[in-house]
Amino acid sequence: MDQALLVGLAYQSSYEETMASLIELEHLALALDIKTVDKVIQNAKEITPRTYVGSGKATEIKQMITVHDIDIVIFDDTLSPAQIKHLESDLDVQVIDRSFLIMSIFAERAKSKEAVLEVALAQKLYLLPRLVGMTSSLSRQGGGSYNAKGPGETKLELNRRKLALEISIIKKELIKIKAEKEISRKQRIKNRIPVVALVGYTNAGKSSIMNSLASYLHNDSEPVLEKDMLFATLDTKAKRLQKENYPPFILIDTVGFISKLPHELIRSFESTLSDVINADLLIHVVDGAYFDQKQIDTTKEVLKSIGADHIERLLVLTKKEIAQSVPPVEDDYIFISNRTKENIDLLVNAIYGHIYKDSLIYLIKIPFDSGQLYHQLKENNTILETRYDEDGTYVKAILTPDQAIIYSSYIINKSAS
Repeated sequence: MDQALLVGLAYQSSYEETMASLIELEHLALALDIKTVDKVIQNAKEITPRTYVGSGKATEIKQMITVHDIDIVIFDDTLSPAQIKHLESDLDVQVIDRSFLIMSIFAERAKSKEAVLEVALAQKLYLLPRLVGMTSSLSRQGGGSYNAKGPGETKLELNRRKLALEISIIKKELIKIKAEKEISRKQRIKNRIPVVALVGYTNAGKSSIMNSLASYLHNDSEPVLEKDMLFATLDTKAKRLQKENYPPFILIDTVGFISKLPHELIRSFESTLSDVINADLLIHVVDGAYFDQKQIDTTKEVLKSIGADHIERLLVLTKKEIAQSVPPVEDDYIFISNRTKENIDLLVNAIYGHIYKDSLIYLIKIPFDSGQLYHQLKENNTILETRYDEDGTYVKAILTPDQAIIYSSYIINKSAS
């Protein structure tokens, strides 16, 4: 494994907060088989323009590189092109930042055409202004995914004009994919099926919740990948779920968020994140056993940055079976266990309470020659009462506003309760 030295700067946060961020950076590096040998934090009032850290700290870092036989130095914040150039010249070792590391992980994990294109676009947008500074870094030999190999590429062409052309081509491809997804979304609207999107910090348990809900609602489709790993999956997964005698909904599992998520990734993943923006309800998933308020705040910040902070949000805490105490959460939440399935029923009821909160009770008269209508109602709605009379079947059922329009010619009256 390649050996790394992690560097953080505590100038807008405390030493403890900076160390917590470096520990997270260590896990990110490990995802690319890069072993962290040591961590360095400098307390400073401001960033040093030339090398990010002060000259004294840079000298200390160079000494540590020699002592520990370091292959790579990873900075916890995004570096400017000039800073990368100066640091590599001074330290004589490969230098990358948190953004570059995260995008390298995304490049390894992307599987679908959409995700592959989005990651490639993010990498190229990041590299374009940094070509001069990173020329030596990208040409270094040795293992490690930090060589910036994109999906299907043997190396990145260090040519600004070619890179700009590739960015233009990828953007056009993503526009096509976005248009196709828009057609699919309009079809869902036409079919009046609400969309529920899982959002949250990476590795919070979103995929586990999707599998738990699918199992509880007897959906026999293939389970999505569950793995104790940062960014285990980048590809959007969707399942059509339905509680018996209730209308269906589409559940979508999206890419996880993380603090200091590169702006290039947020911009490039516009197509994937459109599923979040167009959702009717967001299930905000939080690790309840290892609770961290900062992870909640980070998710809220990302949702705001993509224009999804106005969407109704249901907070769900996971890992109830191993939590040592009740997390100090200010918002209302549901505490569940995907392992024991505790409170999954409460989550299902809460989802329906949110997405179908405008539903009303209607009395519907179904003629005997329209028997199929009754079976349709029974399959997709909650039937409260059924009475057979001489002139037809009388059904008291809960309908959504859209369904009320469809069955308007059969409705006799409605009740608000």
